[in-house]
Amino acid sequence: MKVEEVPNDKLVDLYVQLRDRRAQRKKVFELQDAADKVKQESIEGALLIRFQHDGSESVRTAYGTAFKSLVNYASVADRDTFIGHVKEHDAFELLDVRCNKVGVKQYIDEHGTVPPGVNWRSELHIRVQRS
Repeated sequence: MKVEEVPNDKLVDLYVQLRDRRAQRKKVFELQDAADKVKQESIEGALLIRFQHDGSESVRTAYGTAFKSLVNYASVADRDTFIGHVKEHDAFELLDVRCNKVGVKQYIDEHGTVPPGVNWRSELHIRVQRS
């Protein structure tokens, strides 16, 4: 039987079953993956301690190379202060530019058009809720 010939109730039932099965597999994967991640973090800690003790930056083995890498993070602690600094010093290179889809939708609803310089698209999707 082709999917086009299957009654709606059967299609929705099958959809819900498939979603549940996928969710269960994902949960099992995430649990297993989390355990592996904890082990990897433990190994990273052990290697970092060894590097600090030895004064080394890296170690090359037959299985691969481990090395220290500095990772930087930045987040806004005070939005008004940060934006004020950017404007005052013309430091717009400190910003990432992206539009907020909720704000853009509100703009479209109010003005009947997309803000200049913004691409907008809407897609119709089918969603299925459990009864």
